[in-house]
Amino acid sequence: MGGHAIHVWGAQELNPAVYVPGTCQAGQFGLSAPGPCSTAGNANFRRKLPQLYPNIGGTTLSFMSQYQAEGNQTYNGVLLSVQRRAARGVTVGGNYTLSHCYGDDASKESQGGGPGATYIDPNNRNFDRGNCEGDRRHIFNMTAVAQTPRFANTALRSLATGWRFSGIYRISSGGWLSILSGQDRSLSGVTSQRAQQVLANPYGNNKLTQYLNPAAFALPALGSYGNTGLNSIQGPHTWEFDLAMVRVFKLRESQNLEARIEAYNVTNSFRPGIGSPASGIGAPVTSLSSGNFGQINLALDPRLLQFALKYVF
Repeated sequence: MGGHAIHVWGAQELNPAVYVPGTCQAGQFGLSAPGPCSTAGNANFRRKLPQLYPNIGGTTLSFMSQYQAEGNQTYNGVLLSVQRRAARGVTVGGNYTLSHCYGDDASKESQGGGPGATYIDPNNRNFDRGNCEGDRRHIFNMTAVAQTPRFANTALRSLATGWRFSGIYRISSGGWLSILSGQDRSLSGVTSQRAQQVLANPYGNNKLTQYLNPAAFALPALGSYGNTGLNSIQGPHTWEFDLAMVRVFKLRESQNLEARIEAYNVTNSFRPGIGSPASGIGAPVTSLSSGNFGQINLALDPRLLQFALKYVF
């Protein structure tokens, strides 16, 4: 299988704050006292347009983004499937997908005008080129359906005949994570900047409390962007095992009663969830400025049971 999308929408910041190194005097770039020329507080005075046209003023224009239909994304994959047709009341099937999706960041879904809705480097769209947010390199599904036979014993036939059992087991490799610095280190006024990776192995030694190793990342130097790519670190794998039991009781010729029992996450196992880096919760937390960085502190649903009766007439 394969697909290629062109003219993917993205947004570019047209009026970023320009990093000015060194020390400036009071009055320069909005400074009230001598100090560093570039700070988080004087971003509007360092923006591109006020420097090109000083008569505009330092705070007249702030964010100014422009949508562009210049991105692209590519998907390649192979799907293998096998099925054992019904034999002795049992049907089994399975499939495995090996795939890769990559391209320009297509998560810029806001209406524009905000600092986090644009490419991180306004002059380099390819800096935000990497694995797709929904990319799962490996996906395996297995399903089974079994039906109880018709028993000869009258009592057993009325209680056990006609039950249909179905189950599905799914496991997939983890999604891809962007490691965020949590700060405006480039001092450009654009948010969601990424961290600097300083160790080759980004993973910690504990799945829950240290899935990511904090020592493997650092804040980029002021005026620079981190070297970690978009969605470059793989998160933990996910899986699910669900079962269902269904039987239809025939009451009369045109009246049926369907009984259904469903169980999700049958084994009641811990499965990492998905959170927001800004909230400090997730699987794992990816903001380097968070005290919970690298920890998995969010879970998917525990075991859930559902019981239902449906009367059809």
